[in-house]
Amino acid sequence: MLSVWTKHLEKDPKAKAKFEDYLKSNKELFNRLEQILNEIEAGLHFTELSVDTFKDPNWAYLQAYKNGFRAMLHKMRIIINMEVKGE
Repeated sequence: MLSVWTKHLEKDPKAKAKFEDYLKSNKELFNRLEQILNEIEAGLHFTELSVDTFKDPNWAYLQAYKNGFRAMLHKMRIIINMEVKGE
């Protein structure tokens, strides 16, 4: 589990342990959230495959936005993965 989940509880080890247990007990919730993030990314990917996307004169800005959005989806997947260790 990443420390981002418990850094607000660093001064209270008991509360930190309790919150960690709470998070670990909600594995189904995190699995469902990951599925939702995957569905969102699949929809994003689908729009990139459309030829009409390239007709937009602001295509580069749109692509930059999509790349940033995809990066955030990736970061969220890392955060909700309770098996990842570190910061």
